[in-house]
Amino acid sequence: MPAVSEASIRFAVRNIASHGDTDVFPFPLENRWFADAEDDVVKLLVDLDRDFEKWIAEYPIIQERGLGAVGYTGFRAATQIDPVWNAYFLALAIELAEDIEKARLPAERGIVFSYRYRPDLANYTMFDRDLGWAAFHRSALAEAENYPFVLSTDISDFYQRVYHHRLDNALKQTSENKDAIGRVQGALFRLSNRTSYGLPIGGNASRLLAEILLNRVDRLLLGRRIVFKRFVDDYLVFTEGQDEAQKALAVISQTLMVNEGFSLSRLKTRLMSRSEFRRSSPLADPAGSSSQDESKSRQFLKIRLAYDPYAPTAEGDYERLASEIGKFDIVGMLSRELGKSRIDEGLTRQLVKSVKFLDDETRNRAILSLMQNLKSLYPVFPSVAILLRAVLADLDEGLRADVYTGIRGLLQNQSYIVHPTANLAFAIRILMDDRSEETDALLIELYERPSTSPMLKRDIILLMTRRRVDYWLSETLKRATQLGVWERRAVNVASYVLGDEGRHWRDGTTNELSAVDRVFRRWVGAKNNGTAWEVPL
Repeated sequence: MPAVSEASIRFAVRNIASHGDTDVFPFPLENRWFADAEDDVVKLLVDLDRDFEKWIAEYPIIQERGLGAVGYTGFRAATQIDPVWNAYFLALAIELAEDIEKARLPAERGIVFSYRYRPDLANYTMFDRDLGWAAFHRSALAEAENYPFVLSTDISDFYQRVYHHRLDNALKQTSENKDAIGRVQGALFRLSNRTSYGLPIGGNASRLLAEILLNRVDRLLLGRRIVFKRFVDDYLVFTEGQDEAQKALAVISQTLMVNEGFSLSRLKTRLMSRSEFRRSSPLADPAGSSSQDESKSRQFLKIRLAYDPYAPTAEGDYERLASEIGKFDIVGMLSRELGKSRIDEGLTRQLVKSVKFLDDETRNRAILSLMQNLKSLYPVFPSVAILLRAVLADLDEGLRADVYTGIRGLLQNQSYIVHPTANLAFAIRILMDDRSEETDALLIELYERPSTSPMLKRDIILLMTRRRVDYWLSETLKRATQLGVWERRAVNVASYVLGDEGRHWRDGTTNELSAVDRVFRRWVGAKNNGTAWEVPL
């Protein structure tokens, strides 16, 4: 019996194709496959849903866990799931999403702001764009006007400590789709290495599932007359006095521990007066800022940098954003941040994203400044890497060469900047069109390191395919049987660079392919039909 409707599967595929599988790692090539061959992928997933047990036995769920930097000294774990299983996991969550949203505290009450399910079938987004982090802070500032004290706290290691049995109970109280709930549990059991704890970090399925788990705590806190607002695992509590704040903290701690097994972070728990909270809020009124620079920064943070180059209104949207950004001295604001011992991560990330909307001369000055200050930019390196990849083709030859030299230097020196898996994955993609032999050698060296993950090895094979490094690809093809699932899929793509050698290899391995790779290879073959396909990464 199907657990998931075709509509949920199709929406999951479109969401991933349009917006990615995680917010931590670069998007895998399979996202392009989903976009180009949607019907084939949907058909594959419908078959998976129809015969779940057979699929999970013959095509096991695999994943890659890596680190992303948090600040200058912290890290967070993140997960990239096999793209086909990731799409099915998301489809399961979407199938349950309406029941989950109905069970939660109503959004209009203005208490819980995280990941409110409101699907947009035109843009393939899942969550209400008018609610979220910014709305959470705006509402908190308004609420703080009614109370002299604000308590800020959050849950320690929230996603890693989600107990599957409690999530299962919460879902069963929410939805009658027992098949979908059972398959969520089956997937999570395998994604957590056959333990009972943890949600994969970085994707929309986990975000949605986590919310139903905290919904019970939300309702208990309301029943105990705690005045609060929540965004994911962050709580803001509003009280009349310090004694009341301490009591509220004890109630929240006990409720979370008894009901869900969570504990609060002592380091992130802070009691503030109303005026302290106003000053600390990332969306505080600029009129109350302590300096003109701070006021401009807060105004700048209110710009919404969402831009879709494929939208019917793309040209006008671009001009509007460029006009808004042109009101600010982006290079000057960047320089001020880079002059600090620690950057403001939110502001710097927004400044980095805005650089691509600047005129050529100003953009080039900003890029040069970024390349000269990569150590200071360590906490936001993925944003810097995404920007560099987006503008490289438009840079003058000298500046482009400086970018390549700088990134190669990080790899040569094994800099701490590219030690986190996510940072390294973004860094190597910057080099994909750098035709130097030095980059070939660096990528080969990185591939052969014992510590290099299967995810990065897959990406290196695809990078070398785009670069058409045939001598190395030929050697890799000869040992394809020794490679993991993701690497072998990348070799399928690489084989088209190798002419007759590649064709003979494909002819000899057709019967060895999984159902997924048969459909994937057909897509790759169509892309290489009489053309020299440039692998899109």
